[in-house]
Amino acid sequence: MRTDWRLIGLLFLTGLFAAAQFAKISLTLVDLGRIYPGAALPFAVSALSVAGILFGVAAGMIVAQFGARRVLLVALASASVISLSQSVLPSFQIFMGLRIVEGFSHLAIVVAAPTLMAAVSTPRDVSVAMGLWGTFFGVGFAGAAAVIPLLAGPSQSYIVHGAFGLVLMGALWPLSPRGLARGVWEGNVLARHVAIYGSPRMVAPALGFLWHTIMFLGLLTFLPKVLGAWTGPVLPLVALIGTFGAGWLARWYAPKSILLMGFSLTSVGFLMVLIAPEPARIWIVMALFVIVGLVPGASFANVPALNKDPADQARANGAIAQLGNIGTAASTPLFAAVLMFGFNGLAVAAIVISAVGCGLVWLIHRKIEKSA
Repeated sequence: MRTDWRLIGLLFLTGLFAAAQFAKISLTLVDLGRIYPGAALPFAVSALSVAGILFGVAAGMIVAQFGARRVLLVALASASVISLSQSVLPSFQIFMGLRIVEGFSHLAIVVAAPTLMAAVSTPRDVSVAMGLWGTFFGVGFAGAAAVIPLLAGPSQSYIVHGAFGLVLMGALWPLSPRGLARGVWEGNVLARHVAIYGSPRMVAPALGFLWHTIMFLGLLTFLPKVLGAWTGPVLPLVALIGTFGAGWLARWYAPKSILLMGFSLTSVGFLMVLIAPEPARIWIVMALFVIVGLVPGASFANVPALNKDPADQARANGAIAQLGNIGTAASTPLFAAVLMFGFNGLAVAAIVISAVGCGLVWLIHRKIEKSA
């Protein structure tokens, strides 16, 4: 078996499509504000996360039963139709309803696509593929930021997004393998939550990702306020170096080791920032974001490293989606609370979150090793 890099490339593009489901609203929010005035409009961005928080594990179960290919194609088709429907700019109530439904398609894509990527990769290449997948949100958001200003407002942006999804579906239809990650319906969703979160192998990748998302989004949101607005677009791009690099490192080192290194060096690095001269802070933070970026790449690489069955990988990816959305929901309020202490407050929060993440990742992997 050889790694199907052509298919992996297409699956990565579906990740960019999924990232654009967030970006297309964030980057057209000002224009939408003229069409839908009112304080509720920003919830059109976060509405996409509702499905992930509530149904992340259920999505893993659905992929495990019906197969990653089928779920991905249906998700792409429905997301494309929803985006085209949004382009007519219906009433705000209908627009928000479409966003909530769109959240389910987004969730299905981010569970099914990495499951397929792992399945069509050789053992040597699977960590590289997962490292690549870990960059999808940053690359997708950056790509959307480059394309959307060239288009004529929200309607055209949503039409282009929907057309992109239909093209991807057409390309994936003949190339994606059938029957991967097929299992049986496991019944009670609550019972499956208990089973998945009671399985160290399935929950370990999500646990590392949770603490990363709590820290990462908060830092991206508030660091530019204290370091300078120009750092806003630069910091996530710097982090992508670490995320993709984690996939390559996982060829030689266990993802667990990369996770522990990422969290521990982040804590140490922010301690150094606290005592460093103020002019040097910004450059230390830039270097630190490469280290911060290691964690998501290692988390996704940890899914196939700990779970050999594709159905179990789908379940683990569902847990990543669920805890990742919980992390992003908790992040902004937490960092907003410590912003009153300026840069020092943000740095201390990053130190504590990284230390907790490191400790919990170490504990759960120790449990896995003892049960082996």
